[in-house]
Amino acid sequence: MKRSAFTLLETLLALMIFSLAVVALVEALNQLGNDTLHQRREAAVQERVRSLLVEHSRLPNAPEETKIEEEGVKFTIRRTKLDLKNRDGMPLSDLFEVRVTAEWLEGREPQTLSAETWVYPPLFRR
Repeated sequence: MKRSAFTLLETLLALMIFSLAVVALVEALNQLGNDTLHQRREAAVQERVRSLLVEHSRLPNAPEETKIEEEGVKFTIRRTKLDLKNRDGMPLSDLFEVRVTAEWLEGREPQTLSAETWVYPPLFRR
């Protein structure tokens, strides 16, 4: 006898395979969207850390520590005097390290990003 149509079992098996493929595709797209949001957020935090670093390295009399909270991100700016000496053993005065640290939650995972530079404020006096 010749079969010319699909049986119910074959149809259900094909629907199950198709459904699994669709669920996997939707999950992959969801993960891609989450990763993109995470990268955008991290890029925005990185840009803000850089701008705070530049801003606080140009201030002549900046405070030792400043804390800022913006959009769920806590920024800490620390300005520390460096005790360095030149080749002749003379102390280098007015030299500071400026460090900006950002802390935020990405989902339930704590994230941290920091940047630092050394600053010689007399360079920026007019």
